[in-house]
Amino acid sequence: MAAPDVKVIFFDVFGTVVDWRSSLLRLLADYGKREGIDADWPGFLAAWKAGYRPAMDAVISGERPYFNLDEMYLERMNQVIGEFGLDGLSEAQKQDILHLWLKIDPWPDAVEGLTRLAKKYTLVTLSNGSFAWLTAIAKHGGLPFDAILTAENAQVYKPHPRAYLTAIDLMGMKATPEQCMLTACHNYDLAAARSHGMKTAFLPRKEYGPDQEADQAAESDWEVVARDLIGVAEAMGG
Repeated sequence: MAAPDVKVIFFDVFGTVVDWRSSLLRLLADYGKREGIDADWPGFLAAWKAGYRPAMDAVISGERPYFNLDEMYLERMNQVIGEFGLDGLSEAQKQDILHLWLKIDPWPDAVEGLTRLAKKYTLVTLSNGSFAWLTAIAKHGGLPFDAILTAENAQVYKPHPRAYLTAIDLMGMKATPEQCMLTACHNYDLAAARSHGMKTAFLPRKEYGPDQEADQAAESDWEVVARDLIGVAEAMGG
């Protein structure tokens, strides 16, 4: 076992647990067919997602007050729809497209890996998503989390320290952060978690598609480095 004292395992969700890109490409194409909307859905999704990190960084820096992921993606949608001939979308259609995020599927290894880990550990999300979105995504995917924690609890986004410290505190682990582990496919996320005393588990994901090069290898000596969530479970004795 790579980290025998761990009691609580936190999980990044988008990219680590759920395959948001493949899911949304399929869901957007299906929605377009139903609604008779012909669009460059892969291009739209890439442009839509590209606003995610800059918007979160603006909150972290204090440039903007906290606003949740639902609001963030709606704002970004309105910024990019004109580029893709989608400026005729009704408000109802915008909400339909926004809420496709609630139907994204887990990676094929996710449910088995989490189920095995849940036999020995308390499993908790630690995501930049909203509470409502993470609750819906977990229910849709049959993900066996014991608790849902998100950026909304801390009113700031990862990698701001408060995002991690709030999660540790809410799980009653403030005195023993070393008994917490973060599992993520993003090295920056793990580096931030480690700086607050948490253990770390890394797994590579092609969340941005087959040509992704970033985060395909561990960039530090994380306690666990695995191929997927089943591999994390194996490393943790689950």
